Amino acid sequence: MLMSRIKKEKGTSLIELLVAITLFSFMILAATQIFKMVIDGQRNAVSAQNVQENIRYAMEKISKEVRMAKKSDHECEAMFSAPRPIAVYTVFNTTAGGSKLYFKNQYDYCVVYYLENNRLKAMADSATGIHDGFVTPAKIDISNLQFYVVDDLIDAFHSTQPYVTMVMDAKAVGLAIHEQKMKIQMTVSSRYYE
Repeated sequence: MLMSRIKKEKGTSLIELLVAITLFSFMILAATQIFKMVIDGQRNAVSAQNVQENIRYAMEKISKEVRMAKKSDHECEAMFSAPRPIAVYTVFNTTAGGSKLYFKNQYDYCVVYYLENNRLKAMADSATGIHDGFVTPAKIDISNLQFYVVDDLIDAFHSTQPYVTMVMDAKAVGLAIHEQKMKIQMTVSSRYYE
């Protein structure tokens, strides 16, 4: 009786068990891949947000200072030992390649912005000496920094409102998959009128 009862009850065969394990493995692999894609997407979004926030801070700092720039006569270029540009009595001056921007700020202190070790750096003189510091953090790489200046001689024939266009490439430092490269451009006009 026991033997007939065992024969009537069907169990799982080895093939059915292998098929079930294979299907379960595929489902676990698919769920793992989806989870990895979600995590990578979140890391990319956080990386892009960090680049944008840090660049936004740097741009705001620079734009506030550039807006209040005043006319200078090569005082700033001479102070920071740069090659002297041709124009005189202008608000903004750059080096020959446009990689450095020189101007006099609202407090009559000379300021220069330039790229050093893939970071945006500012140097300024003051009553207590020359001070310098990085404007962007070490976790953001800046490259291809260029300043384009539109300015004319400030005298009786002055006809152009001076402005600076700054162009750069920025990316987050870290794994190549999370770099988040961005091209950034900002134009700021000086409030200096004469």
